[in-house]
Amino acid sequence: MARLIGCGAHMSENENKNPKMKGTNIIDCIPQVGECPLRCDECYYNSGRFYRTLDEPLIPTLEEAKGKIVRINSGHDSNIQRDLVIRATKCYEHKFYNTSLSNFDFPAPVVFTCNGRELHLVKRGLDNLMFVRVRTSVFNMDEVLNATMYYLNHNVPVVLTFMRYYDISKIPISYRKGFVFKKHILNSYYCHTEEMQLRVLERFKGLGVCMCGTPVSSLCVDCRNCEFLYWEHLRKS
Repeated sequence: MARLIGCGAHMSENENKNPKMKGTNIIDCIPQVGECPLRCDECYYNSGRFYRTLDEPLIPTLEEAKGKIVRINSGHDSNIQRDLVIRATKCYEHKFYNTSLSNFDFPAPVVFTCNGRELHLVKRGLDNLMFVRVRTSVFNMDEVLNATMYYLNHNVPVVLTFMRYYDISKIPISYRKGFVFKKHILNSYYCHTEEMQLRVLERFKGLGVCMCGTPVSSLCVDCRNCEFLYWEHLRKS
């Protein structure tokens, strides 16, 4: 196993350049090495399509993190090697953790990714959630609606993340007209069309539900949900 680099230790200048986050006040941090053992369906992190290799931890220096919010585990999962993750990120003033597992006991706000394989409705620890990310496909709308309304009723913000697929066979034939094969940041996938995303969003009109990105852009600079919801969570805490 590669050596863990301590919190705030030096990383080369080019190590922390996530093209999706360019122009934002968020910076990546991934303390673990190697693939994520959870292997969620259609995972982009384990597929070799992540923007960097996985053979070294990614720990921004304190200078790099100054004035920014550290996003911990945009890939991988903060509940895997949890003690290591907390220890490696303890020096950052502003940070939030990402996980798809239902343990939200972290020393900073948490974003919970509600996966399609286990669109579970967690009953404990919700006070530490800055939002729930619901993985969304037009063909699992019953589950998406159920999860969304559950968390909204518990006063947790919801952000819909529209799924992208490497393999068209994962999309039921009757729904394939709602997808288009196109480049997303660095790689190409079968993605929901702009029209389909707008149709799904219309079902949540007036509920305060957001989507990750916009129907025309997947760049964080055009979204800002993580930044806004981070500060909003601190304000309410």
